[in-house]
Amino acid sequence: MRLLRLVIAFLAVAGALAYLRDPAWLAGQTTGLRPWQRAADGTAFRWSEGHASFFVPADAQSIRVPISTTFDDPGAPPMVVSFAVDDVRAARVMLTEEAWTEVVILLPPRGSRRVRRIDVRTSVTRGDNHGARIGEIEVIRATRNASAKR
Repeated sequence: MRLLRLVIAFLAVAGALAYLRDPAWLAGQTTGLRPWQRAADGTAFRWSEGHASFFVPADAQSIRVPISTTFDDPGAPPMVVSFAVDDVRAARVMLTEEAWTEVVILLPPRGSRRVRRIDVRTSVTRGDNHGARIGEIEVIRATRNASAKR
């Protein structure tokens, strides 16, 4: 009877760990991103903090990320924005004006998980801990030429 309990406990722990390694609900999670807003030109965006994360489907071939920031304060320094995919640096861009810049990030081949984590880090933040404005992300799938915006 004790062996049966140990086997059941082991299977329960193994099942929980397998679920937590790749949960389906992870795809919709973000950190360090504020609520959606609209720019004066109608572009939807979310402010990042100095570090933000979001997830994209693992079968994506690449993503397009529109970014910008403000230069309201005189002498505001340029902002370097770095992107990492699953902790590996994937892109880096310097923002020197308020215009939107599109960053294309090529993703590595699909692994065993459903999603990939994208981290965004800014070299400086603006007032109230604002980093970069991140627009709607376009996901380009590897299996088809169809794309979807997030």
